[in-house]
Amino acid sequence: MSTKAQELPSEANSFASDLAGIPSFLIDPESAARRVYSKWFWIAPVLISSIIAVVTFKYITPYALHAASVSAIPDGVTAEQYAKGVEMGMKFNTFLSPVFVVAVYAIEALLLIAMSAVLGASAKFGQLFNLVAGCGIIQSLAGLASMAILHFKGEVSSMAELRPAMGLDIFLPEGTNKYLMAAGSAFSVFQIWWFVMMVLIFAAAFRISKGKSLAAIFPLWLLGVCFAFLGAAFQK
Repeated sequence: MSTKAQELPSEANSFASDLAGIPSFLIDPESAARRVYSKWFWIAPVLISSIIAVVTFKYITPYALHAASVSAIPDGVTAEQYAKGVEMGMKFNTFLSPVFVVAVYAIEALLLIAMSAVLGASAKFGQLFNLVAGCGIIQSLAGLASMAILHFKGEVSSMAELRPAMGLDIFLPEGTNKYLMAAGSAFSVFQIWWFVMMVLIFAAAFRISKGKSLAAIFPLWLLGVCFAFLGAAFQK
């Protein structure tokens, strides 16, 4: 039997109010749950996450070009071609990162729609898009943390170092299989923080148990692991 969630009263609907409500997705599940029902809330976090993504890619571009210049060149290309390819790839990611942000959030919201139907939670796509966009700020903070680590490190010697270890991969020795490193990165501080807040906010917003909420959010975490493996596949 489907359980109908009683809608929570939404917060005041203005861009300024939405900006002020973003921190609730970091620390206050009950307040964040009310923001889920604000029709246009997603605009503020998507804008912030997109800006952070553009700034992050632009900042790490010189590091990527340096790593390309000192890394082993793939077979079949010259050093100049490899460097040019890396440069074009970074520009592509920089300019299209806002599109990637929206696309990933939409995929996550669609997955949650499917899980909501299975678990009997009454949720709409727009509400779930608000949820993933709000919690996406946590993942954007991970990008800022990576940028800070690279800044203080000063120099990188491989493309893999462009994604500093912030999870269980910290404890893995140099030379560890790249897919194992990717799996370790799925347990970073920011990923765990994101997962916990997603579970708590989803449960509070749609009035379901935390166990059901965890079951709904788990496929999204697996999606993140798949993206990490995909990134690892392109590493030399």
